[in-house]
Amino acid sequence: MMKRKKTTRKGKNAITRWVLDRKTPILVSVGNVIALLVLTYVLNNQPLFTGENLNMFAWAELLKNKTGLSEKTDYKDALFINVSYDKQLIDKNDDMGMPVGNTDITDRSKLLNILSRLDSIGQHRYIILDVRFEKGYDSEADSALFAKLKGMNNITIASHKDIELADSALKKKAAISDYASTIVATNFTRYKYLYDSQPSMPLYAYREMTGKTITRHGFLYTCDGRLCHNSAFLNFPAKAFSEYDESGNKTYYNLGSDILESYSDSDLAVLTKDKMVFIGDMTEDVHDTYSGLKPGSVITYHALHSLLNGKHLVSRVMTALLALLFFIISLSLFSHRSLADRIPLFRNSRSRAVRFLLSFAGYALVLYIVVAVLYFFFDTTISIIIPSLYFAIQKTIINYKRTKI
Repeated sequence: MMKRKKTTRKGKNAITRWVLDRKTPILVSVGNVIALLVLTYVLNNQPLFTGENLNMFAWAELLKNKTGLSEKTDYKDALFINVSYDKQLIDKNDDMGMPVGNTDITDRSKLLNILSRLDSIGQHRYIILDVRFEKGYDSEADSALFAKLKGMNNITIASHKDIELADSALKKKAAISDYASTIVATNFTRYKYLYDSQPSMPLYAYREMTGKTITRHGFLYTCDGRLCHNSAFLNFPAKAFSEYDESGNKTYYNLGSDILESYSDSDLAVLTKDKMVFIGDMTEDVHDTYSGLKPGSVITYHALHSLLNGKHLVSRVMTALLALLFFIISLSLFSHRSLADRIPLFRNSRSRAVRFLLSFAGYALVLYIVVAVLYFFFDTTISIIIPSLYFAIQKTIINYKRTKI
């Protein structure tokens, strides 16, 4: 018994000495962990310049699809209705009110028809009408259509930050349908849910369907009493979204030729039962993603699906693992040993080629591997721009101080 106590005491003393010998690196590393968790959280809430390697995600999704690890997306909880082939010509004036000719808009008589039928049947779960009603684009059916929209429940309509709606009363139903891009960042990467005080279409629908919403507190966002993200990196299936699937079944239905002309109310009741109905342009309103072109309504579906599955909530387990990873990397930078020297498999390797290649491997590579693993197995990701830059600066400072001594 005495020997065990003595051994335990020696072990504790050894740990204490180890900690005391590295007191400064440990304290610096703890500070780094706190700073990096905050900075990474802030960057992950941005819709642009978060640094995702889209080629990596494209290959990862293709591999997941081949190995059966890809998230199953069969869209069985949704009905997509295409309005691309249902247009009408209207007169168009310029900003001074002078006639300039005509332009096409979605046929609003057909929209009134389908919305009236859906409202009457009442089997759907929610309607996401991804069609804009901008001032200056008027039709004879507007007054009846807008009156129907105002009286409907469980529906949201598309708007943008820089447009004025044709009827101010529609603001109660309107939500932002947009995504950020620049000249150098044209691909869709992340979906922003809350614009200042204006919700996006997925967030508006999520709020009405669940009673929960995202609330901003400075640079922090919460949902249902938990810390959450306001910007989501969406998971898309590798397969293309086309009119028919591999089995020849309809993926989306055309408003006029399919729904209005071929489906009775009883058929439509079966088709829409307990489903989210997405009405939008499935052929022209498409956006480039890491998994190919996707219609705007499909992107909206995935953004809403992510909210309903709680993927916007900050995971405590993930945060703890990131904190541990950041701490280990930060603490290891105070050592003279390279990354290759820390891994027994490579440390014992006598191959000059292997050790030469590993001489280029830094902690940015470790972070990229972590991101790939997170996406491949857990369908989640984080931005590593800040951690990579942060550790590069830390390493430079440490090396500089060593050369000065």
